[in-house]
Amino acid sequence: MPLVFLFIFCCIVPLSADELPLYIPSDNFAFDCSPSYPSSDFKSTFASEKSFSFSSVSRTYALDPHYRDGEPKISACVFRKQNTYPFSVSTGPKFVRLYFKPMAYPGLMLSKALFSVSIDRYRVLTTSEGSYSKLPSDVSYFVRELCINVDSQILNVTFTPSSKISGSYAFFNKIEIVSMPSNLYIREDAPLPLIGQPSSYVMDNSTALELMYRINIGGELIPQPEDTGMFRLWTSDADYFVSDEAETSIIQSDVEIKSSSLGPAFAAPVQVYASARTVQGGSASNYSSRWSFPVDFGFYYLVRLHFCEISRRIQSEGQRVFRVYISNQSAEEHADIFHWSHGAGIPIFRDYIVNFSRPGDGIKYLSIATASDYGSYEGEGPILNGLEIFKLSDHFNNLAGNYPFGVRNSHLNVSDSKDHSSDDRVFTGVAYVLGWSVLVMNILFCFSLVVSNFKGHREKLKQGQSSNNCRIFSVAEIKSATNNFADTLLIGTGGFGMVYKGTIDGGTINVAIKRANPSSHQGFKEFQTEISMLSELRHSHLVSLIGYSMEDKEMILVYDYMARGTLRDHLYKSQKPPLPWKQRLKICIGAARGLHYLHTGAKGVIIHRDIKSTNILLDDKWVAKVSDFGLSKAGSSSLTQSKTKTHVSTMVKGTFGYLDPEYYRRQKLTEKSDVYSFGVVLFEILCARPAVLPMGEIEEEEEYEKASLAEWALHCCQMGTIEREIDPYLEGKIDPECFRIFTDIAKKCLAEKGIERPSMGDVLCNLELAMQKQNAADLLVEMGTKEAKMKLNGEACIEIEEGQCISSYNSN
Repeated sequence: MPLVFLFIFCCIVPLSADELPLYIPSDNFAFDCSPSYPSSDFKSTFASEKSFSFSSVSRTYALDPHYRDGEPKISACVFRKQNTYPFSVSTGPKFVRLYFKPMAYPGLMLSKALFSVSIDRYRVLTTSEGSYSKLPSDVSYFVRELCINVDSQILNVTFTPSSKISGSYAFFNKIEIVSMPSNLYIREDAPLPLIGQPSSYVMDNSTALELMYRINIGGELIPQPEDTGMFRLWTSDADYFVSDEAETSIIQSDVEIKSSSLGPAFAAPVQVYASARTVQGGSASNYSSRWSFPVDFGFYYLVRLHFCEISRRIQSEGQRVFRVYISNQSAEEHADIFHWSHGAGIPIFRDYIVNFSRPGDGIKYLSIATASDYGSYEGEGPILNGLEIFKLSDHFNNLAGNYPFGVRNSHLNVSDSKDHSSDDRVFTGVAYVLGWSVLVMNILFCFSLVVSNFKGHREKLKQGQSSNNCRIFSVAEIKSATNNFADTLLIGTGGFGMVYKGTIDGGTINVAIKRANPSSHQGFKEFQTEISMLSELRHSHLVSLIGYSMEDKEMILVYDYMARGTLRDHLYKSQKPPLPWKQRLKICIGAARGLHYLHTGAKGVIIHRDIKSTNILLDDKWVAKVSDFGLSKAGSSSLTQSKTKTHVSTMVKGTFGYLDPEYYRRQKLTEKSDVYSFGVVLFEILCARPAVLPMGEIEEEEEYEKASLAEWALHCCQMGTIEREIDPYLEGKIDPECFRIFTDIAKKCLAEKGIERPSMGDVLCNLELAMQKQNAADLLVEMGTKEAKMKLNGEACIEIEEGQCISSYNSN
């Protein structure tokens, strides 16, 4: 067992079904931005009214369209200069909950609500214009819940409007402060396992936490009054649970949830431990369950898993044993709840740390998975009762990510509860900021699941492939081709595994060999999809699959070798020279031809589902080829021709930054989803920047609005400033008419609704027209106006070599 697991932290939680212990917080109050404030109830919460300038704050009402009797229920505090709310509190750890309802308040433009929020020394939120572009309007409030240790008797909450944008203002709707027990979340007495690393992580009271998710696994929403005294909201796991093929079920406790004196109380309400989700069916080694949660890059995360053995069938250790994976890394190899808690019906929780602090493209997907262990009690699958995920402040006391109101549209629309307290200090039924619903990038398929049925899968796959289209290699041949997977031949890594350069057929053919990583979150399903798709497809702008190997528990794919690597390798974060504009246009046209073939020329419709610059490869002649079909979805011609069926209902998969927002919202996939992703690639090529800026590259507040390339490009196109955003290398090198055609079609690809986007055929035609305009302009410069017109002679030149038009069509 790795050293990291020697530091597992385990607490017994004393909960009883008969008598639930309630924590009595020393501080429990809220500040509401009602225009009738201040009242006597709230004045006492401030350390000094002289230290807070009430005169600088305006309070406003707005009509909530979802309030039944039509009364104005949403009130906000608005101010145009920095203000600090100094609350008088006791020392110790606190929940601080900030409530926001971004909407059109009277006389205010929402786009000017540009501000930052700090709590004591911690920066917790920064907004930009992009923060409001796609927020749902039917959410009661967006809530930011912080856990902060207060070492003095003053807690300062500071709102700072941006000083760089004229007319900026700050706002909030409510602030709630509730004490919590010491050592409930920040525990200094034990190191926590750092997932995937042979080391541990120690938190101290200088660490602040931000709630990302608080989930009642397998149960219903638990409103704030039913918590253990701290008014936490526990939501259902329905939007985050991923079930691929296994039969899942929710089980209820048939044992008494017992009290215990072995650890801190109040960890979770009894309802959390009284139900669980499990997976039934199959042998003890071939079923699992998984949850997927989007979170910000650039931070460490605390993951707390709540367990309780609730089946009377489990009467001793070793009868329910399973594995736990966090972020596709092993967290528990031999989880035995009965052993941990010394009995059934006794709740426990375990804490782990996940490191996502390295720079990345905006969002990372944190997965939690449980899988049956060999020899576990037959018929009793792995269980999980609840979980919490917290973001940890970094070394600069920062918690502010790219998405101040949640990870891009993340919300749960929870109606306000009727169980308000009499003084309205507890805001129940709050729509917590909780992550994208059912956004699943990949499938966790533990390698042991492949092992158990490997021979059957291999034979089935062999039967489905044509020997003429797809060769079957032995592992010995693959090892010979790669010098036994020599590190010197490693040319890349991906979600599936390592990619090596190799040679086959006596060293006469160069190939790229992709070898599955046993710990990868991709598995046999993606492997099979790649083979079944590419073995039937042959096109000059699609990467060709030469063959595969499936021996000795290996999953290996063999492709044509693409000598110049990925398109992104030549755009940014690279030492390679920048590509000329016409070279970029030619690559765009080639990729568009490949996608157009997938949508219209293949057997039925094929939707790629993961178009991005790293999945467009370049051969030695700079020919663009679309690659990586592991997430592709096959449809039929009805997808484009039928009026009754225009989509495939499917689980959302793809890459953040390129993902079609309509596909995300409706979970209905069409070929227009590829068009959206390709639109992002077009702007990526034009601007030479990532689809999502990493947190580490955002230094100024106003740069947050540029985080999403798609949103920023659309904004610039609307404002007429897109030419300012292009790659500096291209300045002055693009014909104006070519630039107009290119940006117009790229903008149309990013239309909010798929029906408003062009087809890939239309995209291709426009890109070819843009190339014609650029070639014509180049000829005019190179040969002179009169001579160039004679040279073209009414033909639209698509491609020029050495001053000669070698490819054209009649422009009349």
